[in-house]
Amino acid sequence: MHVLIIPSEEFVPKHNHAIGIFQYHQAAVLQNAGYKVGALSITQEYSAPMLFKSLSYKLLNKKTGNKTDEQPFMKVLGLLNKKLFTPQVFIEEDRVGDINVIRIEGFYYMPPSDYTNIYGWVRAGLLAFKKYIDKYGMPDVVHAHNAMYAGILAKAIKQQYKVPYIITEHSTLYARGMINDNRLKEELRKAYLSAKGVYAVSIPFCKLLGDTFGGVKFDYLPNVLDPYFESASYEGSGITDRKEFIFLNIAELHPKKNHKLLIDAFALLKKDAKYSSAKLWVAGKGTEYDNLKELIKGYGLESDIILLGLLNREDIRNTIKKSDAIVLSSDFETFGVVLIEGMLFGKPVISTSCGGPESFVTDANGIVVEKQDTQALSIAMQQMIDRYGSYKAEEIRNYVIAEFGADRLVERLNAAYKAA
Repeated sequence: MHVLIIPSEEFVPKHNHAIGIFQYHQAAVLQNAGYKVGALSITQEYSAPMLFKSLSYKLLNKKTGNKTDEQPFMKVLGLLNKKLFTPQVFIEEDRVGDINVIRIEGFYYMPPSDYTNIYGWVRAGLLAFKKYIDKYGMPDVVHAHNAMYAGILAKAIKQQYKVPYIITEHSTLYARGMINDNRLKEELRKAYLSAKGVYAVSIPFCKLLGDTFGGVKFDYLPNVLDPYFESASYEGSGITDRKEFIFLNIAELHPKKNHKLLIDAFALLKKDAKYSSAKLWVAGKGTEYDNLKELIKGYGLESDIILLGLLNREDIRNTIKKSDAIVLSSDFETFGVVLIEGMLFGKPVISTSCGGPESFVTDANGIVVEKQDTQALSIAMQQMIDRYGSYKAEEIRNYVIAEFGADRLVERLNAAYKAA
């Protein structure tokens, strides 16, 4: 079977290999299982109003304050001409691992907005799709990740080429209340209704989407373990017996991940001398770095809370092995991949009830607490230390492989694709 994957973000671009990584993991698993797999990667750059404004300002010898100021008049004019009349020149062929990828830099034909972006995104996507089928042949099914905008593009492909598609939703935009344009909601609804299957990555997320789009039924189709992690050696993992107890958090340093809650809860834990040996490692980068550093300093916990920065996959794997438990303090998650990565190495987990982890965190592998509750999270950290010896590392690992490993994903996707 030939499957074309279309993410709504880029597909593992060279400038940031973390973007689209979940979609790549699925593609790699499918490829290893004998499927023919390809991907489209679509971005948008520049808008018609921006370039027209730049040209007029250059005639007046004025600056617009955007990146076209450093470009000469004729170069901007040529860029506008290409964007409007020969957008196919922005197509590139690429390969990520064993996956063939067609990339295209699209155009904002109108001032960017969630709704008006649809036109340029779909136009660029159809050009990329035409290039893909010319090069690699017609896919049997399209797998769009998020309706905004991959699902909307998949609907246009179905209308033009009669290729069926399914949609998997990952986006936290719904839980965060960030999709408010009724015109956009209607386009998303149309994309869902035209699909041959619509899925979400957690059971609570299925319910949220079902409530948001009445009349559309969302089925559960969770994320997959990174094959690099699943194939890694388990040696040196599992339940440890050290003097220090290390909690590990891996997440973008962004307000929605609520690291302040985590640090506040850890500081409360440290007030009890019984837990003086506890440590907290935080891996990731983002806009909250300086604020978190100041918060840690304010608590006087610089030696107990370590900001590790951005880690590569090998470092993440090794850091998980060195830790004792994974803790996630997010306000919003559609799944919570870092938790299953920790469980893969036999680590119990703590998570807030943030929309995704409730699907798979159980008493046997961890603790779930209400989000934005400092005391509850601190108590959970105490309980994790006190009860640590009762967790069974091998059982945790076996559970997560059985539920989220490559074989289980192929089984689920094979059923979804055949149905489509």
